[in-house]
Amino acid sequence: MRMSNSEKINYYSIIRDVLHNWWVILLGAAASAMIGHIVANEQYYFTYTTSATFVVSSRGSDNNVYNNLSSAQTLAAAFSNVLNSSIVKKKVCEDLGLSEFSAQVGAEVISETNLLVLTVTADTSEMAYRIIRSIMENYTSVFPSVSGNAMMEVLQEPPVPQSPDISLSTKEMEKKGFLFGTFLCATMFVLVSFLNDSIKSDRDLADKLDAKPLGTIYFEKKYKTLFSQLHHKKTSILVTDPTVSFWFTEGYKKIAARLTYMAAEIDGKVIVVTSIAENEGKSTVAANLALTLARNPAKVLLVDCDLRRPSQHLIFEKNVDEHRTLPDLLSHECTWKDVIHYDKEKGIYILFSGKSYDNSTEIVSSEEMSNALKIFRKDFDYIILDSPPMSLMADAEVLADRADMSVMVVRYGMVQAQDINDAIDTLSNCDCRMTGCILNQARVIQDILPGRGGYGYGKYRYGEYRKN
Repeated sequence: MRMSNSEKINYYSIIRDVLHNWWVILLGAAASAMIGHIVANEQYYFTYTTSATFVVSSRGSDNNVYNNLSSAQTLAAAFSNVLNSSIVKKKVCEDLGLSEFSAQVGAEVISETNLLVLTVTADTSEMAYRIIRSIMENYTSVFPSVSGNAMMEVLQEPPVPQSPDISLSTKEMEKKGFLFGTFLCATMFVLVSFLNDSIKSDRDLADKLDAKPLGTIYFEKKYKTLFSQLHHKKTSILVTDPTVSFWFTEGYKKIAARLTYMAAEIDGKVIVVTSIAENEGKSTVAANLALTLARNPAKVLLVDCDLRRPSQHLIFEKNVDEHRTLPDLLSHECTWKDVIHYDKEKGIYILFSGKSYDNSTEIVSSEEMSNALKIFRKDFDYIILDSPPMSLMADAEVLADRADMSVMVVRYGMVQAQDINDAIDTLSNCDCRMTGCILNQARVIQDILPGRGGYGYGKYRYGEYRKN
């Protein structure tokens, strides 16, 4: 059945990507607000306005409310007509010693009162105040015919303007810039998340990849306590840990059951576990698959074949200096019984590789490695090979040619589907059965807020060896 466009959209993933990058959105919004402030300063002409309030009353004994209101209306109308006349401008310029008059003046009566408000707007705060004071001191000589029938008493003196008239507009531009920046950055992350063709759900695992979906491993926090989180103390995320979630262990049980069934079909024992890129969690997946298979019960050997960045001794918290390693076996320094470590508590056999080797491809492709696998087949029910990522070296392909089954670990939202399919095609051309893919660190609703995660172990990084 064909899915609708709305069904294809992973809304949860989009929301999570937006919230995960909240700090980038906040920085973008702040930058946009600053741009809005700059634009406001550049485009707007700053002016300063001051005002004085007068009480208007009629002269003579017949000084009632009606006459006062009428006088105020008459005076305001006259002021409005002549305040910006050449007479006013000339008088103010003479009084203040100005070469030109560049202010705007006006008079308005407050509705249903006999209060008249005189306003002056000028280029500077000082000029606005000086002009209004000049008008107040000389209005009787400038407008004798207007003021003859009315009395004006100052109710409120004009203040010196402290801020420009455009200040509110500047704040408005900053607010609009902040909102626009937030919308623009959020939209950008929505678009990037929508166009990101990585694997983000069980449906993606089945629909986008050319391999069988083996199952999903849900995200498990790496820091179990507040103390470990504050001190960044890493803990091994293993199914044997009683603190891990039910869904975490259940995911491995389902995958192990499917692998057991597929292995029985082809009488397979050797399973190579790999990924496209580093930090997808394939070493932890390999360790947990080995532990889960050993619970069936079965005799399981976990071999750390990631000779560039060995991790299994760190996952199981073992001092590798106390144990023989895979290179020791292949160099005939010891027998396989001497090199394999049995973890009685966890019930599995482990072959560590504690050092980093630049010639890892040559080691795993050697005849000694092939002979070692033949020996392991006779004594173990399953042999799990933890191999390096495919995008960085050819070790996984070499191991796949000597294995019975291959498993691709795909981290949630990390690698593009096309790149994964290319790697699947490569594994399918090897001398083993490409069993399928595992979606690792899948997110659920409680993980929607940004947090710590990941399964990176060890001091070695693949980038350190790309120059070799």
